[in-house]
Amino acid sequence: MRLSPLDIRQQQFTVRMFRGLDANEVEAFLDDIAEDYEVVLKENALLKEQLAALEERTRGLADREKALQDTLLTTQRLAEEMKEAARREGQLIVREAELRGEKLVEEVRAEEVQLRSEIKGLKRTQRQLVEDLRATLDRYQRLLAADRPEDSGDASRPQ
Repeated sequence: MRLSPLDIRQQQFTVRMFRGLDANEVEAFLDDIAEDYEVVLKENALLKEQLAALEERTRGLADREKALQDTLLTTQRLAEEMKEAARREGQLIVREAELRGEKLVEEVRAEEVQLRSEIKGLKRTQRQLVEDLRATLDRYQRLLAADRPEDSGDASRPQ
């Protein structure tokens, strides 16, 4: 059972006839105890209020800490996702560049084949033109030789 300061002040003792207690001393002592007890109860109430405030603050801090941890985890996860996305995008860019490079190489090779074919055709045409020109020159020389009167041994004379 809990005693209040009022209970202590109102406490009554039976007085014995012989060797009894001095009533004034007992009352003074009980008043001192009641005052001390009252101070202790007030301190206890104040400490309980402070404890409740600190517990509330601690809960708030714990909530904030959890929110910060969740934010940190989310940030780390997001950073990892961004790194992965950047890596995939980089791989895609490299692959696209490789494909474009391969396509350009194929186009250049096809153009090379076409140019070589055109060069062969032009060389053939050149040979044909040279042969035609020689044939034409030979014909003209024969015509000129046939048109010329035959000199009697004066073939070295200019005309």
